[in-house]
Amino acid sequence: MLPLPCPQPLPGGVTNTAQYQNRLMVYDPKQNKWLGRSPMPQRRVYHSMGAVQRRLYVLGGNDLDYNNDRVLVRHIDAYNIDTDQWTRCSFSMLTGQNESGVAVHNGRIYLVGGYSIWTNEPLACIQVLDASKEGKEEVFYGPTLPFASNGIAACFLPAPCFTCPDLRTLQVPHHRMGTL
Repeated sequence: MLPLPCPQPLPGGVTNTAQYQNRLMVYDPKQNKWLGRSPMPQRRVYHSMGAVQRRLYVLGGNDLDYNNDRVLVRHIDAYNIDTDQWTRCSFSMLTGQNESGVAVHNGRIYLVGGYSIWTNEPLACIQVLDASKEGKEEVFYGPTLPFASNGIAACFLPAPCFTCPDLRTLQVPHHRMGTL
């Protein structure tokens, strides 16, 4: 199968009728439409994704067990864009994370903060998936956030750190801003 030009993947999720999904859709700009691809091995919602070397890695999230209780998904699935095939990775996440921010830089996927359905609290951890060397991938903890938070957006700034403004005032949870 030939890869689509600039496919925009959209795997998993939940429908408006609360049905958990495992489908993968890609947008083909030449045809101006969404196309179905091989479904993920497992349904997921509130997961994160990052692409490294023509592989889409799906991390975290949760699914429903046989009692319809939410369960964390700690294994990582990888989608090969060229072959339209999913692989269950031999490595897993160290901590289950939902609603995490994600950023990709130099072959590493950073999963930032999120929410734990085990503790019902936001998380301050950052997990890093080093996917730069196929067959030698590993997951490890990065630095801890200054406060726990879920629903975060994350990215890497291309500027050197010393040119960035002093952002310490922004590192306070928004609900405590008035107490500064």
